[in-house]
Amino acid sequence: MSEIEIYAHRGASGHALENTWQAFQLAHQMQVGIELDIQMTRDGIAVVYHDDQLNRLAGMRSDVYAMAYESIRMLSIRKRFRRFGRHSIPLAYEVIHWAKQKNISLNIELKSSVAKHPDGPEIVSALLEGAKNVHLSSFDAELLEKMKNLQPHVEVAWILKRAVQWSELETYKGFDSFHFHKRYHKAKWLEPIAKMGKTVRLYGIVGNERILRDLHPTVKGIITDYPARVKALWVQQQSKPQHTKQKTSQEQ
Repeated sequence: MSEIEIYAHRGASGHALENTWQAFQLAHQMQVGIELDIQMTRDGIAVVYHDDQLNRLAGMRSDVYAMAYESIRMLSIRKRFRRFGRHSIPLAYEVIHWAKQKNISLNIELKSSVAKHPDGPEIVSALLEGAKNVHLSSFDAELLEKMKNLQPHVEVAWILKRAVQWSELETYKGFDSFHFHKRYHKAKWLEPIAKMGKTVRLYGIVGNERILRDLHPTVKGIITDYPARVKALWVQQQSKPQHTKQKTSQEQ
């Protein structure tokens, strides 16, 4: 378990507003990697924001891709009913540069606006120059193929969200790994990936799942809003006598 990577989902988003400097700095204090989302503005500036539309956090019915960066820069974002305060939308360049300096592992999810912009893949590729502890993920398989061509040494991970996609795995065997929700942590979904010699990262983890006590060998990473909780569980597991661990595994 100690070898499995932990990534703070959109930063430590269980404790701070997602994809903000506060969330990223908290994740760094927890000594875990960071998962973040990159969107592209109309004028080709990469920003860190999850949704295609700005309504949920900024209260605007406009897509990120429809706006110029100067307008995005002026926005204040917050989350209703959560006392996370108001924040600005970070520049992707600044976050990636900071992570390089701090030697923080990054899981960068590329959103649809990156594919929409004519130079989106090339812009992201330029941001990655010199980055060592980074991998890219996306729901968009074609975008990942473009990124792999631009950055052959960078790991790319296809995010699977429908069972039918497992029948397409061989088509994308050039991908390095696959990401999917914890509900697919079952042998019938994991074994085809194991046979390909690929690895898995699971998301949707909150830190109290039974599967964390007996993860499949293909699982190399966990993406969670609560990285400290996951780390604490694993420390607890490591401290148990070996016969207790074996009994727990047999009971499952």
